[in-house]
Amino acid sequence: MTMSKLNLENIIQYLGKLTFRNKILLMILLGALSALSFAPFYIFPFLIVCYPLFMLMSIISDQPKYAFYKGFSFGFGHFFAGLYWIGNSVIVEADIPNWVGPIMVTFIAIYLSLFPGLVAYVLKYIHRNHTVSKNLLNISISFIVLWSFSEWLRGMLFTGFPWNLMGYIWGFSDIMLQSTAIWGIYGLGLITLILSILAFFALFNRWRIISAPVVILGIIGLYSFGSSRLPETIEYVEQVNLKVVQANIQQKDKWPYENWSKNLITHMDMSDDNKAENKDIIIWPETAVIYSISEEPLRRDVMSSILNEEDILLTGFPRRQRDPDQTRIFNSLIAINKEGNIEGIYDKSHLVPFGEYIPSFITNIMIPLGLDKMFTGGQGFSHGEGIKTLNIDGMPSVGVLICYEIIFPGQVTDPENRPDWLLNITNDAWYGESTGPYQHVLQTRVRAIEEGLPLVRSASTGISAIIDPYGRIVDQIGLNKRGVVEGALPQKLLERTLYSFLKEWIFTCIGVTLIIVNIVLLRRRHPQKDKA
Repeated sequence: MTMSKLNLENIIQYLGKLTFRNKILLMILLGALSALSFAPFYIFPFLIVCYPLFMLMSIISDQPKYAFYKGFSFGFGHFFAGLYWIGNSVIVEADIPNWVGPIMVTFIAIYLSLFPGLVAYVLKYIHRNHTVSKNLLNISISFIVLWSFSEWLRGMLFTGFPWNLMGYIWGFSDIMLQSTAIWGIYGLGLITLILSILAFFALFNRWRIISAPVVILGIIGLYSFGSSRLPETIEYVEQVNLKVVQANIQQKDKWPYENWSKNLITHMDMSDDNKAENKDIIIWPETAVIYSISEEPLRRDVMSSILNEEDILLTGFPRRQRDPDQTRIFNSLIAINKEGNIEGIYDKSHLVPFGEYIPSFITNIMIPLGLDKMFTGGQGFSHGEGIKTLNIDGMPSVGVLICYEIIFPGQVTDPENRPDWLLNITNDAWYGESTGPYQHVLQTRVRAIEEGLPLVRSASTGISAIIDPYGRIVDQIGLNKRGVVEGALPQKLLERTLYSFLKEWIFTCIGVTLIIVNIVLLRRRHPQKDKA
């Protein structure tokens, strides 16, 4: 096919002539390539090609069930390529064979692929009697709404997993992320998909005169809003100094009992200094301390020896709670003062399914087979009471989020007690040298923008960072490096962001508006015949 003959009709005709097997293989390839649009690659031209072709391949299917197969195949390629790093979290354990990792990623990809599959099925079902040439606008609107709604649904069902949402493809630019302060990452994803579909159609003469200007104006609008919102200087909280320790302890060296005291001493040595000009908030990552220090006052006394008079130490640890009928374990953060006293505790509430606990509906299957030991070591963590703000004397109130709690838009602050800053402690050592940590830190940046709050990230092997309320990284330590991020705490925004009030309502309103517009256009194009 020469460039002179390149038009949408020819492309549709070419796709239609492919065998079913080749269509499935093409969809898997398109899905895998689309994953390169996300961090740390940001090859966003793949977005402009892959998603429109996914839409076209779905709509030219003979029946909705064949559209589902294609959508499922696209999703499998997309999620397997985008989430391959999850397999590292399994094979990092010495007693688990390497082949378990790819199998685990395969099962996750199969589940997540149901969402693109349903998008394709519903799209074909709605437009089963419509031709592409006459109904391209309607089909495009339907696809945009369906895909955007599926991302939201994916972030909610079965505890949710809103990873690599469409809006994150702008992660290379602080400016282009700023609109999430209005409509959140789901809203930015919807706008991004609109621009991507229009950019694809701008390749063809028939639609170029309309779609190209809209794409250009849309990008200019996002850029103009973002650049006007970003201040040149950053305001800081007075007399508060952050000290974020990244000891870079690899996962294989973290949990063996003989390393517990050595790793604790490493964190203490990296935190200790004689400066007393400001109040220091010393932060260690998730499970930096393996001891259940809430039960061990003597060990807390040892740890507090590195603190000056007004310092506070915040560290992750596995908290043990001995109830009359059982002993429960929580993935927790503790705040310790100079006297070794406990100033506050937060227990992680949004746990990782199969990583930190086995869902109740499947425990009866996994426990007899011994599979619970493979995923949780035989005893999973218990759920905390929910997101809450820690109010510690002499320190700005902080909202604590442990590990992947940070990835859930609109679910990172206590609505009854809004904090002055957010803290995300995590252990990304599970994922090794992969794309996972880069995608994780991007999501923390977007949560800061959405909420208008500064955010501090403490990761055991990186990426640790101080992030201002505009999502800009003030200072950081890169992946798999040892060091300390030290600096002042940025101030929160004086006025709350629109998103922090309305959450997903603006995104929902945009989606509903598109649905109404689509219905009106369809009725005008396909008026119902008068009944006799």
